[in-house]
Amino acid sequence: MATRRLRIVDPALGQQPQSSFDGQILVSFNGEIYNHKILRAELEGLGMTFRTGSDTEVLANALRAWGGAALSRLSGMFAFVALDLRNGEFLAARDPFGVKPLYVIQSGEGFLFCSEIRPLLDAAPQGDVLLVPPGHFLTNQGCDRFHTVPGARQETSPKILDRILEDAVASRLPDDLAVTSLFSGGIDSTLMVHYARRHRPDMPVYFAGTPDAPDAIFAAAYAEATGLDMRKVDCVTGPETLALLEAVVSGVESFEPVTIRPALYAWQACERIHRDGFRVALSGEGADELFAGYSHLERAFSHSEEAGQGVRQQCLDLMHRANLQRLDRCGMRFAVEIREPFLDGQLAAHAMGLTGGQMLRTVNGALRGKEPLRALYDLYPGELPVMIRDRRKIGFDEGAGLKDDGGWRDLFEAAISDAELADGKRQFADYEIAGKEELFCLRALSKTMDISRVPHLKARLRVWMPAAQKEAAA
Repeated sequence: MATRRLRIVDPALGQQPQSSFDGQILVSFNGEIYNHKILRAELEGLGMTFRTGSDTEVLANALRAWGGAALSRLSGMFAFVALDLRNGEFLAARDPFGVKPLYVIQSGEGFLFCSEIRPLLDAAPQGDVLLVPPGHFLTNQGCDRFHTVPGARQETSPKILDRILEDAVASRLPDDLAVTSLFSGGIDSTLMVHYARRHRPDMPVYFAGTPDAPDAIFAAAYAEATGLDMRKVDCVTGPETLALLEAVVSGVESFEPVTIRPALYAWQACERIHRDGFRVALSGEGADELFAGYSHLERAFSHSEEAGQGVRQQCLDLMHRANLQRLDRCGMRFAVEIREPFLDGQLAAHAMGLTGGQMLRTVNGALRGKEPLRALYDLYPGELPVMIRDRRKIGFDEGAGLKDDGGWRDLFEAAISDAELADGKRQFADYEIAGKEELFCLRALSKTMDISRVPHLKARLRVWMPAAQKEAAA
């Protein structure tokens, strides 16, 4: 059991694996337990002693005290494997949204776990690498779910959501380290920065994009109005993009455009963040999925409440292979832990209790989502700009300056001939390659790993729309 630590909580003594107070449970852990101080006090009340200030030791003792029931008490992002030295039984688990990755391969009578796919392929010459689903645990006896995000209808108001979101952001600010944030000038990242700066007024942010990025005018307007220290990361464009793209594909371990395109910019932002000395960064991921920010969610809720809730659940279920995988791999590649306040348990439960009628309204004849988040801007008219509140949603990569037009397509036209595309579609028939961009990325990934041993790569990231039964990109 081993962990390559980022050393955030108790850097000096928190080395892993950590054991329970009596040495019975051994834990190797990736992530952060945000309520570890509360759990520590409760465990101390049960008579348990601690050697370190780390959240990993809290987890080991929680498992010793409560067994698998400890999972329902955790608030955080996590992937871990715990071993009972008394009987050799293990417990592996992954947080409810899959913020942190956890892969497994069965080798003979044993199981190997890792936060990345490639090391497992290298370690075991045979067998498939499988992913532990979000909100699930795996033991010697099998795999089961331990968490489902509740969705009971509840009272809501801007003031209630204001308190929940501020608490979620505050809980993700590290005690003894500087923190920063990925910032696009969108509704979500602006809110997140607004609440974070209440506690860390000098916190800088990073905007990644091309010189003509559409998001830049909004980000700059907020920064100028509030005195925000916004550091711009000028991203690679032109022929050298393909070489960087191959590195991103290898690092992110995906070939899906919906993941790789925005990863191209997140990769460069995280590299700069690391160079500037930060270990922790915030991100606004999750808000669009929870509050109906995507156009396909708006359309689904306009069809019916049932359709909207179904499509929203699909979006949430795919996050761990799309946006969350992108952020985890880009961040950890450069020793940056990225935290997502919008995926806080209490905030998610609040959002899942909202109906389409509460999240959407019609503006100038068009549906517009995320109304509960937009309403927060009206609580702080002097701090949160109306021009950002009233923005329409665009994708992160589009906002950062990626133009899905001739310039972007020309890169792949030059790299792959029509004949190569036809051959690639036959060679990778199980992956349903749609064009040269997908083929370029899949070929790049296949150079670095045996993709035939990673079954989930064949399950494309698609959302099924109930109304017309047509596919839409996640």
